[in-house]
Amino acid sequence: MPLLACCLWLAACYSQKTVIPANTLWVLIFAIVVLYLVARWVRSKTATEDEQNEQVRYLVRSSGAGAAERLGTKGGLILSRYYFRETDAETGPPDAADFYDELFIDLRDSESEQTWQNTIHVATPRGLERIMAAERWDSVIGTELLIVRRYDRETILRTAIEHLQEIYEVRVQMVGKGPSSEPIA
Repeated sequence: MPLLACCLWLAACYSQKTVIPANTLWVLIFAIVVLYLVARWVRSKTATEDEQNEQVRYLVRSSGAGAAERLGTKGGLILSRYYFRETDAETGPPDAADFYDELFIDLRDSESEQTWQNTIHVATPRGLERIMAAERWDSVIGTELLIVRRYDRETILRTAIEHLQEIYEVRVQMVGKGPSSEPIA
């Protein structure tokens, strides 16, 4: 609001061809710069808090308190949905031995109702070789890489759930719907 008042005052002075004293002009410029810097500082503080809140959504095991405790859950997590980026999870790929895709798993804390999504890259050896050649990668490293001999939805889900239970140090319950709208076992 003070910035708007300053701008209106300057516009009024200009339209009346009033000479603004140099000292007044420098004070106005200084005030505008200070207001701008304060606004940026406040925005950066808000962004830092948002980043810290975002980190809570992707907790990993640490040497301190258990991930489940930091999440505020004691009753476990609920897997509410899962799907692949490119592949229909129900039918699978055309060649079960040549597969690479991202598995998205939506989780919910049963107590706080907080939700988030985990991503696991799932591949067969042949599918991994194909994607590495296509992307011209010499190596691949990652904690969220699941390698299976062949595409098998049950094996992939069982392994992914075991991995999530280890990461979050809680039991993961499968409820809700799978990719084909059938109840998750």
